[in-house]
Amino acid sequence: MSGPSLRPRRFAGRPPGALPGYVPGADIPTDDQRASSRAGSMWLVKAATGVLLVVFLGTHLVAQHFLVEGGLRDYDAVVAYLRHPVALVAELGLLVTVIVHAALGVRAVLVDLLPGERALRRATWIIGMVAMVSLVYGIGLTLVVLGG
Repeated sequence: MSGPSLRPRRFAGRPPGALPGYVPGADIPTDDQRASSRAGSMWLVKAATGVLLVVFLGTHLVAQHFLVEGGLRDYDAVVAYLRHPVALVAELGLLVTVIVHAALGVRAVLVDLLPGERALRRATWIIGMVAMVSLVYGIGLTLVVLGG
């Protein structure tokens, strides 16, 4: 029993005048036709926060685990550590970077899953509110720890 022939389809080549990278049937706008969008700037922020995560997380791991005898600080040692302005900026930088990177990551996933622009706008607003509440809570908790 032989089934239908599964010959590969042949690409006839680029049409005359088509640039390299031509894909048949794809209407890809040229650089002149592309409108600036928030997606590009969001991608850039996500990439920047990814780099900052490496810096802040590396600093956090070294300061909290490798420079401390026994590998772990107790509560009083953490409070004393956070009273140094550079340490406080590094830890708050880690907090902000993690929250922004995570929020943009969740939004990037939802871009592919949500059915329309209206649903994406609503999800973006909700993600932004959750990120802001998380940020305020984290900063508030840090201030409470430093004040107590």
